[in-house]
Amino acid sequence: MSGERRVGIDELVALLCRGISQRRIYFGDHPNVVAVSEDFTRALGRHLAAESRDVCFLGVAEGKLVHEGRFLLGASIVGRKIIDFVGGLHSGGLLFREGLAPEEVRELLGLGADAVPGLEEARRLLASRGVSHVELSPVYEDERWFGQFLFEGELAGDGDGLGALVPVYQALFGAVEDAHECAGDERAVDLAAARSVSEQLLRSTQRGSPDLMQLVRYPDHDSYTVGHSVRVAMLAVLVGRHLGAPDDFLHELGTAGLLHDVGKGQIPAEILYKPGRLDDEERRVMQSHPELGARVLLESGGAGPLAVAAAWGHHRRHDRGGYPPAPFWAVRGEATALLHVCDVFEALTAVRPYKPAIPPRRAYEIMMADHGAFHPGALRAFVAALGLYPPGSRVLLSNGQQAVVVAAGEDIARPRLRLTHDVAGTPLEGDDARQVDLDDPLAAGLDVARLLMDEAPAGESSVN
Repeated sequence: MSGERRVGIDELVALLCRGISQRRIYFGDHPNVVAVSEDFTRALGRHLAAESRDVCFLGVAEGKLVHEGRFLLGASIVGRKIIDFVGGLHSGGLLFREGLAPEEVRELLGLGADAVPGLEEARRLLASRGVSHVELSPVYEDERWFGQFLFEGELAGDGDGLGALVPVYQALFGAVEDAHECAGDERAVDLAAARSVSEQLLRSTQRGSPDLMQLVRYPDHDSYTVGHSVRVAMLAVLVGRHLGAPDDFLHELGTAGLLHDVGKGQIPAEILYKPGRLDDEERRVMQSHPELGARVLLESGGAGPLAVAAAWGHHRRHDRGGYPPAPFWAVRGEATALLHVCDVFEALTAVRPYKPAIPPRRAYEIMMADHGAFHPGALRAFVAALGLYPPGSRVLLSNGQQAVVVAAGEDIARPRLRLTHDVAGTPLEGDDARQVDLDDPLAAGLDVARLLMDEAPAGESSVN
């Protein structure tokens, strides 16, 4: 593999999701479908070569993606399209063989557009279309499920109960994705659905999940716009809860976070997903998305004033700069000011097609250096609620152990943690995976050495 980049299952999941999305929109020979099919086959070839294998099985079990005997929790969130696609074929997974051709990928993707009555019919259709390097597995509950023959033992990687949160986050992604698709097709957005999943988000945070942000990461450009809105909503609810806001307000705040970028559904894909710098005209088009989003929500009927205000004003600066231009008498609400902080922080700390992620500390430095950009109270509350290491961040401690952040502490550099790995990198279980409060005098000699930004937790794909 000299000179070639290794490809993990995360990239294959991202490409397959992209292919399913493109085939839903375009015909099988459309350049977009052709391109993603070629990208997938090249990536599969590199992956198989790196792993010294001739097959790759991507399974579906208990509503989650599975690979090499492990649940892919984060990938299952952005990979909901794959789960639904496989389910529509009455299958429990896709077995890809070495030598897969782009034409076979296109035929596979096209199969998702058909109403298939059963697994055997789906297999027959694939064979009739010349697809010989993809096999459809029986469902997970069937003793003939392919995963039974490719690994031994029970499925692993459920992440200390994190698997129970996957359906919630899948629903969040689905609601944002559906809203953007409705906006793009000039159909009314299902605001009731957005409010419903916002309520699910609220309930999940009420349970005090320490891994609020851990599962939702996304390096592929087709999921980052949706994932961004999900994470902004999560951040806003987390800060609002830290401030003691009532649940009815948090419900509306979460809904506004999910829908704040809905106007991007009407931005051309070649501009929205452009990997390089936008030219002046492209920037003008991109900067129209707040007004488009507010209009979409108003025309959908039933949108609350907080959601409309957030869609319109989340790029307005505290010093009255930003866009769109506002009349002199316009006053921006505190909720929109908070969502503005969440929006910029998330954009800075997340992967984009044109940039890597940066650490939270550096994001704070950038934001605080931008005088007049942010409401001082909103920025102060945000930093106090998240600290230097937001909940769900994975960190290396000064004693060599690894931990996941549970909550910010009084000192923003000394959070509450849950130990996850010992100094040898072995996962901790039971009482050994205890919580540690770095503000506690008993932890005086222990510090966070660094943030583990690019390494997925044990059992995790890094596509989330």
